Amino acid sequence: TIGDLFNQSVYDQIVLIKGLPFLKEHPEPYMKHLTALDVCTGSLVTLSGLERVGRIVEALEATNHNGFPVIDDNPLYNKPIFFGLILRSHLLVLLKQREFLPSNTVTFTDQGKPLSFVDLAKPQSGKGMRSIDVELTQQEREMFIDLHPFTNTSPYTVVDAMPLAKAFTLFRRLSLRHLCVVPKTSGKGPIVGILTRHDFMPEHILNLYPHLKQTTWKRLR
Repeated sequence: TIGDLFNQSVYDQIVLIKGLPFLKEHPEPYMKHLTALDVCTGSLVTLSGLERVGRIVEALEATNHNGFPVIDDNPLYNKPIFFGLILRSHLLVLLKQREFLPSNTVTFTDQGKPLSFVDLAKPQSGKGMRSIDVELTQQEREMFIDLHPFTNTSPYTVVDAMPLAKAFTLFRRLSLRHLCVVPKTSGKGPIVGILTRHDFMPEHILNLYPHLKQTTWKRLR
């Protein structure tokens, strides 16, 4: 409209006032000078493929992360590997259904009733389950859950050296919620961070690198 030629649209201003993490169509110009690793600032909480119930509860209560990397040991190379990503909502379902194992080994007799798609579906309304809604005994906290069947083994990933502008374009065009960052070279862990919408927000990036505010940039197209 004609009004948009002089100022932001009303809808854009409402999004800004409410603080919603809305990503613009094109990356900010300064993003081509940063890498994906440069904005990975949040705490990375990982889980094992066969994880103790108490450890899962602690991770859910200590963070508000929506996804958790699952790490496995690789006996061939004697180092951990990135197995995949499991959602917070799926962990809560596993706790509620009490899909527990007595030890950190899986046998055929340990396989219980398989969960259906309906069990793992996200609630259509309300805030859904919270970890404190599940009451567990101390004995249950010492048991284990096999996360392998419920983990997304092929999440979108980028190397830590990828330009942030390129990662931004991938994240926005594919409408992702998580973008896993893995190391380009050996010597680091199997995953170094997870990018979410918040990490691509100009406010977050300029808070990390204030000197970028003082530079005149030409917008990328």
